[in-house]
Amino acid sequence: MVRKRPVKTAVVVFAREPVPGRVKTRLAAAIGEAAACSVYAALLERTLAVAADAGFDLVVSFAEPPSPGWTAGHAQRWEVQRGDDLGARMRDAFDRRFGDGFDRVVIVGSDCPRLEVEHLKGAVKALRDAAVVLGPAADGGYWIVAQRRPGVDLFTGIPWSSPGTLAATRKRLETLAVKWAQLKVLDDIDTEGDLRAALADARIAPELRQRLAEAVNSSAS
Repeated sequence: MVRKRPVKTAVVVFAREPVPGRVKTRLAAAIGEAAACSVYAALLERTLAVAADAGFDLVVSFAEPPSPGWTAGHAQRWEVQRGDDLGARMRDAFDRRFGDGFDRVVIVGSDCPRLEVEHLKGAVKALRDAAVVLGPAADGGYWIVAQRRPGVDLFTGIPWSSPGTLAATRKRLETLAVKWAQLKVLDDIDTEGDLRAALADARIAPELRQRLAEAVNSSAS
């Protein structure tokens, strides 16, 4: 009797080192660079904790190399993204994980305050029946994208950082005749309005809301 090997799953968190002036620039225009950096640091730490609690292999993929000695808590490994745009960088992240022998790969951003373990596990579960899973964001993009091996050419011709990003990705999937699944709509924090909405959202973990509130209060002092 031949035993099937265990299915290997990886979660890749796209992130930046929290450095004032280099993260959350739209938010920084409203509340200041230091406060915006504090907001991002809280979101990143929460995201990494949730990803670690999900129980899958965790990789942090940085937009640029972090400072020497700085570490991303909970991460089993980290790497630097490769590619000229977001689509190329995500494609490369999928290719690296599939090349490492993973069967299911989930890429998630680091600025979604409502992210919970159930969302990551839900994406992985949906990959049993679908080749691709998307989690729509309210701004027209998506907060999560997942694929199972071998992956598809999902990101060609997509307008990034656009209200039409998700719609173009759906059209691409239809063109490829790929079966895909969609998760719940969640919000990122990119603007002061997003931040205020998060502070008023009781569904967000209390400890995260407290840290976000502290960042806002620091900007007002």
